Amino acid sequence: MKMKKMGKVMVLLPFSASQGKVSLMPKISVLQSYMIIILSVGLLNHVIIIPLLLGSSGRDAWLVVLLVLIASPIWIGILSHILKNMNGMHVRDWLKQQFGMVLSATLIVLYSVLVWLMGLISFKDTITWTIATYMPQSPMLVLAGTTLFGCFFAAFQGLRTIAILSGILLPFVVILGDLVMTANFQFKDYTMLFPLLENGISPLWKGIPYVAGGLLELSLLILFQHKLTKKPGFKSLMLICIILSGLTIGPLMGSITMYGPDEAAHQRYPAFEQWRMVRLGEYVEHVDFFSIYQWLSGMYIRVSLSLLLLSELWKLQKYKWLPMFLGALFMLVATLLPISDMLFQDLLSRYYFPSFCVFTIGVMFVYFVRILISTRSKRSN
Repeated sequence: MKMKKMGKVMVLLPFSASQGKVSLMPKISVLQSYMIIILSVGLLNHVIIIPLLLGSSGRDAWLVVLLVLIASPIWIGILSHILKNMNGMHVRDWLKQQFGMVLSATLIVLYSVLVWLMGLISFKDTITWTIATYMPQSPMLVLAGTTLFGCFFAAFQGLRTIAILSGILLPFVVILGDLVMTANFQFKDYTMLFPLLENGISPLWKGIPYVAGGLLELSLLILFQHKLTKKPGFKSLMLICIILSGLTIGPLMGSITMYGPDEAAHQRYPAFEQWRMVRLGEYVEHVDFFSIYQWLSGMYIRVSLSLLLLSELWKLQKYKWLPMFLGALFMLVATLLPISDMLFQDLLSRYYFPSFCVFTIGVMFVYFVRILISTRSKRSN
């Protein structure tokens, strides 16, 4: 520890022996990181994945979620082992230590593209939904520009700011989720969930990339684990995986039981359609504006985290704002491109989710094997 005098206030700053200098990097708790993950990945699982999953798997979509969850302890164990081996080291330094300069630089570029796409997809889908539902006359440039400015500001303030925002926003998101689930119980017919596998097992295989893509985003912890006060354990990671699965299967089953598998598969925003059915007593209805709070909360944290991770990956001390600014600028340009919503959905289903699953599972397997080889080599020496 080093002691620094600021006027009449003595400030203790942690000393980093490995770097030989005072560390000013604020850290967050594991619980705060999980709140960020729930809001960020929850938006993907709760909103973006469900229409794709219903379109590919139909009535069997909820079974796909359960099957992927059953298999998740395998990769959760691998993720836990990787995080333990990294031991708080910055991902850029750890990759360089394990794989050398060239391969580590390649992985940093791939991770940068990945986190940028994660932010872009959520951002574009939110702007599309906003214009299609409650602000149809607003210019897209104004909506996109002001929203990105807010996300850039949060990212520039750092991970602690995003964690505090998540702690404020998440409880109300959870309360509203319970509200829409309870209020619509009167409209649900759970017999619509059966029979299963009436079209064989092919719908299950088609839906796996979407569900797996949502849960595998938990591996984002690799990119900012150096900012956590302690390493996440297997049990807590598994609990978050179960929660994320619940964020998918809840509105998924709600859509099927309220509208039937065929009608639900034709809806563009099934979770939003459930809010339109909410009625509180005889005189209170049309409370779907609550869904705006839920959606924008998840989008704000997700895009802000995406911009922040771009800065963390490139580790530019003096110009940390530059990757964030370029990421936000490219998001704005990509959002304004004349890409139809149908083409956007097609790109997600055909390319993004399958590629994301292959990349994430592939690199995690490579990391795991490399750690095993390194461990055995150290023991033999």
